[in-house]
Amino acid sequence: MRFTISGAAAALLLASVAPAGAQMSPLSPAPMPPGVTNWGGFYLGLNVGGGSVSDRYRNPYNGLTTRDFNIGGPVGGGTAGFNWQINPNWVLGVEGDIDASGISGSTGCPNGIYNCGESNSYLGSARGRIGYAPTSWGGLASNALLFVTGGAEFGDINRTVVGPLPARNPSPGDQVGWTVGGGIEDMFAPQWSVKVEYRYAEMNSHFTLNEGLLGVNYHFNAPAAPPPAPMAAPAPPPAAPKVFIVFFDWDKDTITPEGHAIIVQAADAYKAGAPVQIQVTGYTDRSGSPGYNQRLSERRANNVAKALAALGVPKTQMIVAGRGENDNRVPTAPGVREPQNRRVEIVSP
Repeated sequence: MRFTISGAAAALLLASVAPAGAQMSPLSPAPMPPGVTNWGGFYLGLNVGGGSVSDRYRNPYNGLTTRDFNIGGPVGGGTAGFNWQINPNWVLGVEGDIDASGISGSTGCPNGIYNCGESNSYLGSARGRIGYAPTSWGGLASNALLFVTGGAEFGDINRTVVGPLPARNPSPGDQVGWTVGGGIEDMFAPQWSVKVEYRYAEMNSHFTLNEGLLGVNYHFNAPAAPPPAPMAAPAPPPAAPKVFIVFFDWDKDTITPEGHAIIVQAADAYKAGAPVQIQVTGYTDRSGSPGYNQRLSERRANNVAKALAALGVPKTQMIVAGRGENDNRVPTAPGVREPQNRRVEIVSP
């Protein structure tokens, strides 16, 4: 099994799908509201980072003397996993990754005659994860997940020996071992998370790997952020008051048949709605003296109020007043007999 994609190419691939940073395009995912997180479900992602390997070379000629051998380089590739969110704070999961590796290096062999080189072209793992999702950090709502991970690690070890005599230390080839680690992951946008992770691995008794990774994951089953609450509809304008107008003959306070029909309508409207206080206001035209007109307007208003009471409108729900020759419906000069101004207005809010 060999992979020829370099760690640098994986890094470029990661950069092409990662969020654009401070200036996000209109197609970038919207920020995740704090405290709104569901880690459950399947996810895919990319990762990039680097690793350092410590190995112990034996003398390639006789296999006796040894020397520690340290190499390093970039790694990058893909991730797949599945989470179960067993309650709001605890998450169980399984995860696997496969990375191209550019880890390589060379040094003098233990006997000082040969030149020894070593490289690693791929790394992979299959692991379990346990995560804790705190509801807040320092009093602020959190979308983070702290996790530990562990399982199987696999990869290859490729060795080269250049020297004057045949070497007795062939390339070990593919190796399988174990790995443990941990990190932090943050759901920075609906269905998108970013993580930082460290892992330690051993693939035989003397080959050890320290690996640091930065990754971004897309979560297929995690719900999107809730839509913003709809804006409250503006309050409807208050209903216009109902006005019933009872007209009177000149210099009279007697209710006419036509006026009584209007009073019946006003009483029915009052009884059909919620009990409200109504205004009964009398008016006159300007054909008499102001004092006489004031008294006439009050008599007209009181007669209408009595008629309303007889029809079932409580007197306690009426404000009865006279305005005399003030507030004419049709403005006139003094002394003019205007029928539109000889009236009682019944106003129901």
